Amino acid sequence: MSALSLLRYVLIVGLSVGSAPVLHGVQATRSSGSKPAQAQREPSVAVEEAVDLTNGWARLAEGKPEQALIQAMRVLQREPRSIGGLVLAVEADIANHGAAAGLAQYEHWLAARPFEETGVVRRIARAMLVEEARQRVDQGARAEAIRALSEIGDPRATREVRETVAVSPVAAGTRASLGDPRAVDALVSQLNQGGSGLVTTIDALGKSGSPRAIPALVARLQDPRQEVRAASLEALGQLGDADVVPQVAPLLADRNMRVRVTAAGALLQLGDSSGIPLLQGLLTDPDPSARLLAADALKSQPDAGWLAVVRELATSEDPEVRARAARLLGPHDPAFARSVLEGLSSDDNPAIRELAAVDMSEVTTTDLTALRAMLKSESHLTRAKAAAQVVALTK
Repeated sequence: MSALSLLRYVLIVGLSVGSAPVLHGVQATRSSGSKPAQAQREPSVAVEEAVDLTNGWARLAEGKPEQALIQAMRVLQREPRSIGGLVLAVEADIANHGAAAGLAQYEHWLAARPFEETGVVRRIARAMLVEEARQRVDQGARAEAIRALSEIGDPRATREVRETVAVSPVAAGTRASLGDPRAVDALVSQLNQGGSGLVTTIDALGKSGSPRAIPALVARLQDPRQEVRAASLEALGQLGDADVVPQVAPLLADRNMRVRVTAAGALLQLGDSSGIPLLQGLLTDPDPSARLLAADALKSQPDAGWLAVVRELATSEDPEVRARAARLLGPHDPAFARSVLEGLSSDDNPAIRELAAVDMSEVTTTDLTALRAMLKSESHLTRAKAAAQVVALTK
């Protein structure tokens, strides 16, 4: 058994349900000399569990998760609420069949118990992040998982991600969003060359936090495509360099409404309030989509009027508007936001159902049980976001 496995075993035995009474019994017998028969019987239970757990962790270290699971189940058959048996069983299932199997094992053990085992849920979430970092189906989910793993700082997780990247390099956009300066420079070069796919490149540069991206983004404020101008404004707002205010402010008069609204929101992020009158005027626009754009740009200043508008938007006939409004309401009225998104989770449109699920993972930040349920989502992105939330909540 490795040193890490031995340490894990020692911690588990120390926390297991049966161990504390046994140690207490032994200590009491030594100090008072009373009830020797009881003192002889109780340690045998702990010894059996310790032997099974030791053997189980040894089998797991040898790469034999099926045999480790057998040892774990022996413990759980004798003591169904054993934490040591649970942790070994979950680890064995993760090693053998993946994070979903570990989650199923945990939920079977949990049954109707009212309290979560926080450390176990965190372990399952971390395993799920590693799996999402390896998949190639949803690059957005993959990027989310890699970011979350990098924030953990866990050596094993970092090693697994590094090995994954070595086999199939992560896209430059993902690396840039993690702050890799070489990836930032590569994306700046792509942006300067023009062509297609610029919005994705600009989004990654905005998330990078790197000032190296600013000159190229400012240059794109003159792009003839409205989506490129809007994305560049949003990225500049994220980067937060107030020196670009003189370049951003003229776009308050852009011919496209979305660009004008995005410019006003970016200016707010940069500490300039000159776009507020424009946004406040749009909050009364008859078009729900226009009101939503304005509300999103004003989300950093959620006064009573803003909250009233967003609550009204959360009842819109347009399901996408309802979902986006609920996401904006999440930090201020999470219960109402979740109720809106739960209603959308059964929408006839699968795209709306997925949007609601992703937004639900953003809104739900403190409910571990709700986040655990999202780990079973069919959406890669929802699973990745929920797992990242679990890790952040349990750190």
